[in-house]
Amino acid sequence: MQLDRRTVLVSGAALAGGALLDNDARAAEVASTELPKGAVILVATVKAKAGQEKAVKEALQGLLEPTRKEAGCIAYLLHQAADDPTQFMFYEQWASKETLDAHSKSAHLQALGPKIKDKTEGAPAMVFYQMVK
Repeated sequence: MQLDRRTVLVSGAALAGGALLDNDARAAEVASTELPKGAVILVATVKAKAGQEKAVKEALQGLLEPTRKEAGCIAYLLHQAADDPTQFMFYEQWASKETLDAHSKSAHLQALGPKIKDKTEGAPAMVFYQMVK
């Protein structure tokens, strides 16, 4: 089979257009996702002391797998600031206040304190959010 330039360009444009449609479809799916009634959104920030970023990051990453397995955990995402490696942020979605309360009593979260003691500046800051309709 011989391909000319026009065939290659038309095929490439069709594939690119399909990829854009896939991205649009995924964005629409995410935008239409409803959280359960009573869901809790939490943004928690942790600031590592200078030079302690790696140790704090490893300790925080240790929370991801066990927390994501907890009942009521919808999303549990860890981020590190692009312009300040000492800044960490968790974005959390919980099915209810009760499931978030259970998380706060979990063994893996309770074990975090000693792991990051003297490696962070102050206690984590927490802000709770609710869905705006």
